[in-house]
Order: sequence, then C-alpha cells, then structure tokens
Amino acid sequence: MSTNVVAFDPTKFAAGIANMKKGAAPRVGFLKMSKDGEWSYGTDDTVVGEDDLVYIDPNGFVHGWQLWANTDLPGVSSELLGEVLAPMHDALPPMPETHPAPAKGGEWKQLLGFSAVLGDMKLVYSTTSYGGKAAFGALAEEFQKHFAKTQKTTIAVVSLTSESYKHKKYGKLYNPVMTVVDWVAALPAAEPAQLEAPKPAAKKAAAKRA
Repeated sequence: MSTNVVAFDPTKFAAGIANMKKGAAPRVGFLKMSKDGEWSYGTDDTVVGEDDLVYIDPNGFVHGWQLWANTDLPGVSSELLGEVLAPMHDALPPMPETHPAPAKGGEWKQLLGFSAVLGDMKLVYSTTSYGGKAAFGALAEEFQKHFAKTQKTTIAVVSLTSESYKHKKYGKLYNPVMTVVDWVAALPAAEPAQLEAPKPAAKKAAAKRA
C-alpha cells in the first residue's frame, strides 16, 4: 500500500462526508410506552415529554404480526420471538402457522406500527394491544379528515401522552394517546453545514516608501 498522504481538499470535504453518511447504518430508536404511561425511546429510555413533538409520516405505517414470549411462565423473560411486517398500503400478511420457541409460550398477535422523527432521531413504534390499536384508529381518522380537507398527504406533528383506566384483573392500566397539533409538508432535517474554501491570506501592506 502506498505511503503517500492524500492532500486535504476542503472544497471536497462536504461531498465526502455526505457519501460517508449514505453508507452508514441509520440510527433508529424504538419508541415505547411503559406500564406507567410514560413514553420513552432507545436503550437508555430517553423520556419523551408532552411538549416533545413527534413527526409521523403516513407513508411509514406498517401492519403485520408479532410474537412475544409469555412472561407469566416461570423463567421466561420479555423477548420478541417473531415478527412479520408489511407496508400498510399492502394487504395484511397471513399470520404465521408455526411457533419458533413453544417452550417460551406466547401467541401471534396483529401489529400496527409507524415510523417517526423526533429531533434528529428516527423512531419506530409498534403495538399489539387493544388500546394501542384504538389510538392508531383515532390517528387514522385525523389523517383522513385532513386529507379530505386539503387533498394533500402531509406529515402529522403529534404530542404523545396517555390515559388510564381501571382493569378488573390488572388494576390501573394506561392507553397511548396521540394528539395531532399541526401538519407540515416534510419531515424535519438538520441543515448540513456549509463548508467554504479557506480565503487566501490577506497580502501584507506594501512598505511605505521613505
């Protein structure tokens, strides 16, 4: 391999960084709501507050099937055992007929999900619960009403909260609430830094003649 050092060209730096980003794996966080009704995302459970706006693209909706391990069984921890997804505009895929880990229990349940953006973070959210599906239904109605009014497919700006109810068996439970607060034409994106070629050094003033 050559030991020659490649000369740095600041005028080509921006294009190089852009190509590096294209080849990099996208950073995606899993959005979730806890049993206490708190929204968060990522492995460090970054809290999503009511004032944090989530941008939901109607082209990012999916449906399918999900299989979680049954944590009521002795020695079984929470684990996603299987998942089958399809874009919402396609037909619901058939429910799988096999179970990948019968000893861990659980059953295939219908899933609804979406892709979203919060700040500079790409997020995905999915649910198989009755309350989660009801929240999706309410959100779908908002999209439908907005499209009927504007005849445009736009991005929903949503505030995420929750509401509680009392369950006979499990006590106080929470359902997700997705409130549309605005509509925009595009997902937010940070403006790339504009790199400029260095300006030539100012010429020293000519020495005054005697």
